[in-house]
Amino acid sequence: MFRQELQTYFDRVYPYSKINTEHTLGGQVHIRFELGGEELENGTIERVKQATDRALTIFNETFNDPTNEIFILIYEYQGENIFNASNDYLHKQFPDDRFKKFYNQLETVNTRNFTTDENGNDVLEKEKVRIIIGKLPVKDINVKNILRGIVNTEMGFDPRIDQRIFFFDPTTDRAFQIYDDRGCYVWSDKAGKIRDIYIKRNDWIVEYHRTEIEEYFKH
Repeated sequence: MFRQELQTYFDRVYPYSKINTEHTLGGQVHIRFELGGEELENGTIERVKQATDRALTIFNETFNDPTNEIFILIYEYQGENIFNASNDYLHKQFPDDRFKKFYNQLETVNTRNFTTDENGNDVLEKEKVRIIIGKLPVKDINVKNILRGIVNTEMGFDPRIDQRIFFFDPTTDRAFQIYDDRGCYVWSDKAGKIRDIYIKRNDWIVEYHRTEIEEYFKH
């Protein structure tokens, strides 16, 4: 149920986003924020704290109504986990009775990589990935634990989260993803829906991408 509901939502609001092709996920308008920053050394508690605090602030401002039900989309890749992170830790950040009802299946997904077929044509490589999809109120998610776990992963601290996780609010059409201690994304289909975050957290925007991001909010 959750898988079909989420893809239907994507088809309406983010038409290029496909659940079985992770790298297509995204909105027509996005903001990329700096979390750890260049001034804080890798592998330090100070960097972990700043990255977690900034990510939590941005998350709470993106999903500012804790009663809204949001989609959670998780990708668990089946290869060797080089960070020795346990998948179970992320699962435990949701109410157990709700998590048991999430969509949870191994699927064959398209990757970013291409191979060549017998006719010399480029074909996307495929990979087995466990896809987990649920929907529940923001207030029922242990968000800080999730964000800190993702920040911890490459910093050498425990607990660690190595899964890819995305959040979508179908009421406000706002989405959020933190990729590691370096940064996170907020996106939507229209600039007006995330303009307040762009204005309030403008100092945290990644400078390298600032020109591109500012183009979205000129009008």
